[in-house]
Amino acid sequence: MSESRKYYEVAGKGQDDFSNTKIPTQIKDTQKEAEPSVYQIEAQTMLDGHRRFFTTFAKDVSLSFKFSDAFFIDLEKGEVNLAAQWFADKGFSKRQILWASLHELGHFRDLAEDPKSVMENFEYIGKQARTTGATMMKRWEDALGASDPDYIEKLKKQQPISRKNPNKTMNAVEQAAYKIHHTFYNIFDDIYDNAFVARNAPTFEPGEPGGKEVKRLYQEKLFAGTDYSKKPRHLQFVYNLLREEMVPDEAVVVGDEVQAALNQPIVFQGKTYTAKEIVKTFIKPRARQNTKAGQRYFVLQKTLEPIFQKLLQKDIEEWDPKKPETKSGQNKQSGEQEDPNKAEPEGNPFESDYNNFEQNNPDQIDEEAIKDWIDKHQKDTDQKKAAQAKAAADDKKTPEQKAQESQNVLDQNWRAEHSISTQNLKEFKKIEGEVAPYLEDLSKLWQNIVYGSSRQLDRDVEGYYKTGTELDIPELIGRYPGVVSDNPLLAAKTAEESRVMKRVVAKERLVERPDYIRVRLVGDMSGSMDENKRHILQQCFVLILSSLREFNTYLNMTRHQTKSKLAVDTEVWVFGSQAEKIKPFRDKESFDDEQAGIVKQFAKLNQTIGSTCDHLAFEAINNSLSFEDQNKIDQGKTMELIFEVTDGGSSDQAGTRQAVDSLLSKSIIVRAFQIGETDEEEKRIFNAVWNNGRESPHGEIVDKDIVKLLPALTALLKEYLSRVQL
Repeated sequence: MSESRKYYEVAGKGQDDFSNTKIPTQIKDTQKEAEPSVYQIEAQTMLDGHRRFFTTFAKDVSLSFKFSDAFFIDLEKGEVNLAAQWFADKGFSKRQILWASLHELGHFRDLAEDPKSVMENFEYIGKQARTTGATMMKRWEDALGASDPDYIEKLKKQQPISRKNPNKTMNAVEQAAYKIHHTFYNIFDDIYDNAFVARNAPTFEPGEPGGKEVKRLYQEKLFAGTDYSKKPRHLQFVYNLLREEMVPDEAVVVGDEVQAALNQPIVFQGKTYTAKEIVKTFIKPRARQNTKAGQRYFVLQKTLEPIFQKLLQKDIEEWDPKKPETKSGQNKQSGEQEDPNKAEPEGNPFESDYNNFEQNNPDQIDEEAIKDWIDKHQKDTDQKKAAQAKAAADDKKTPEQKAQESQNVLDQNWRAEHSISTQNLKEFKKIEGEVAPYLEDLSKLWQNIVYGSSRQLDRDVEGYYKTGTELDIPELIGRYPGVVSDNPLLAAKTAEESRVMKRVVAKERLVERPDYIRVRLVGDMSGSMDENKRHILQQCFVLILSSLREFNTYLNMTRHQTKSKLAVDTEVWVFGSQAEKIKPFRDKESFDDEQAGIVKQFAKLNQTIGSTCDHLAFEAINNSLSFEDQNKIDQGKTMELIFEVTDGGSSDQAGTRQAVDSLLSKSIIVRAFQIGETDEEEKRIFNAVWNNGRESPHGEIVDKDIVKLLPALTALLKEYLSRVQL
């Protein structure tokens, strides 16, 4: 026995009426009027007591039911609101309310299982309505076109039919036709849902207490009476199928023509059926499988709908169109004057029959609300499936893949926060990947500096001890002359008491260190820097700035342990016909803002700006040094390094040499690299500035093999910064 069946057989007991509550006896169907507030409270209490079963019954449809003053769906809360007054006026018992709720929930489950087909069927009904509406409009025009053209114009006036899309319109006759075709499908949906409820909630099976209540509901309230022969043929046809399905022991009286239609053989998929057999075989849920909406609609369109259409056409042909006078008559009786511009024409020739059906049908949620729910449920379902698929895919991913995805999310958020383009960050990350081996090499150096000792142990020979590895004879003779006495006792005693032996000992000493390291990159952006050279410059930019930023991160992370004041900062200059500082020292900006600035300025390295006036950059750097800066450099508290990357000779050889000499005289480390294919004159100028007449070369000509630049630059950073200890 399934959980839902087992649970519901218990829950279904004693649910006939509101007999155990202090409410008016009319709730027991003895009177038409009821007290809505009391009714609402008791009905809601009853529904709340069945929440567990609703959850089991609903499966993936997360909806609850609430009695209020109208029929509507609260999409955010997932609540179906039921109009308490409607149920009270019709005297629904507890079991009948419970069944009506399950009936609605069945509709939503049906919608959820095949939303695409349901939405497509709404569109199909719309097309059918326009076709039928055109036939009905022709009958209106034939009858009133000459005598009352204004009324015909009102009928033809297009009116919005969608809250969401005001451009979606129908005239009054098309709307009436839509109601006709929608009712056809609604009735067969009801047949399906009623059988579905009975199969999943056994207390509502025929013959069971709940089933008897449903039968009574159809007998006395929803489809009271058995003679439908006076109704339009097309309604006789569908009403017969629904009522005899719900009240099988009472035959429904219909006209001969309709009875013939009900009995006529219908050939479908190579077999012959009657209308009732089509319902039993294809519309009602099967023993082990539900019949999805799309399947039912396909069968209906091929079998029963053509019969319905034929009967509808005969009803329309026999219809005698007359302008309704109800509203006008009411206005005259009340003494009010009718406003012809406000009168809403009724285009449905069978209006009273359809109004009666709508008033008695518990499916009171309007179509727009249903469509909204389908949209939301589909989005929620898609999101849930996507989340499940992502979780399943995540389980198969390697730790590296997961880390990369997390990094991508962080990058996206960071990029949005700092207004950095996707392309800019992508190019920066690409260059960062290219220089990764050198970043890793320098990272080991930074870790060694940060996590190493701030004190240095030197091995030295010192004395004097009674024992050791080396005898200092001059010390022995000088301090202990008795050791060479002719008296053997004195000599032995003196030798025993003397301390003239040396030994190797480890001596700890504090290492002098700077508190501040400033590294400047000076990049050539002259017109001769082609794409390949600029790419190498970009790599240098990323290598220096990213690596030293990592060094600074290590310093900040361990500062509470090392107590070190050491900080590292970077500055970037580019030059062509003029010099520009594109990345300043941090000053007061945050560490994160500095990184954003680095990535933003990275894009500027794709530009070229004229000649090779590197002297302008060096002069600007020279002039930027304050007395305090120089004093800290002289005291060893600040280490200054400048690296230039250029492809040619300086436009002002003497000016560049002079600026470089000035910087070197201030104990600043200045080095340069000449990259790319250069002529002899450019090499001569480069050597004249950087190497000629110096104790050691300060410039390196990398020439065509520019891939050697990164290892060379890395080696220089290691050479100078490996001296630093905390």
